[in-house]
Amino acid sequence: MRRGDVTADVPPARCDVLVVGSGAGGLSAAVTAASLGLNVIVVEKEAVFGGTTAWSGGWLWIPRNPLAVAAGIVEDAEAPRTYLRHELGPHYDETRVEAFLEQGPRMIDFFQRETAVMFIDGNAIPDFHGASPGAREGGRSVCAAPFDARELGPRFAQLRPPLDLISPWGMGIASGTELRHFLNAMRNWRSFAYVTRRVVWHMLDLVVHRRGMKLVNGNAPSRGSPDRRSTAASTCAYRRQCANC
Repeated sequence: MRRGDVTADVPPARCDVLVVGSGAGGLSAAVTAASLGLNVIVVEKEAVFGGTTAWSGGWLWIPRNPLAVAAGIVEDAEAPRTYLRHELGPHYDETRVEAFLEQGPRMIDFFQRETAVMFIDGNAIPDFHGASPGAREGGRSVCAAPFDARELGPRFAQLRPPLDLISPWGMGIASGTELRHFLNAMRNWRSFAYVTRRVVWHMLDLVVHRRGMKLVNGNAPSRGSPDRRSTAASTCAYRRQCANC
């Protein structure tokens, strides 16, 4: 089926929630609705799912997230509120900001509790504008943890590959520690050994699976949130439809 085709062989379907687009936002909405017992259909105009999320770095800015709290980084909501008020200026929307600050940490907790999506902390990553009022030197960033693509089964073939410009031989390089190893491979024997192992395993994946099996950065949360402890994902259906969808 080509992009733009309106297919007559797709039978009519009924659902409680129709999600248009299969990036992190769309799949998050689908999994959340499914966890509430609703019948969900996800439609995607591309031949692959993951949207632009699958090409992204995958990092989220979530103040007061559970990983930071577990590490002892506890702050009042007023600090990130002050930071956002300064950064957004006239575009500051109090209602949306309050919803974000309240629901962001709950979202991280939900996905770690109800799905196979796990997160790694960015507690050492400072806010972009460190001199702004309310900024912190860390504790507000999280990223989806690396994921073994083999757990997706045949669905993996439909996941958008990582962006080739930043993925040598199709190998995604995780932000943080792994990226530092790659940058230091010619200056540090430990990093060199790590990179060598990583490349060898990736080459073996290419021989056996034709793609790397270690999903990192934006490819990790874009995998469709396979269910681990609930029926959240089991009622979601991925459907490729026409471009108008």
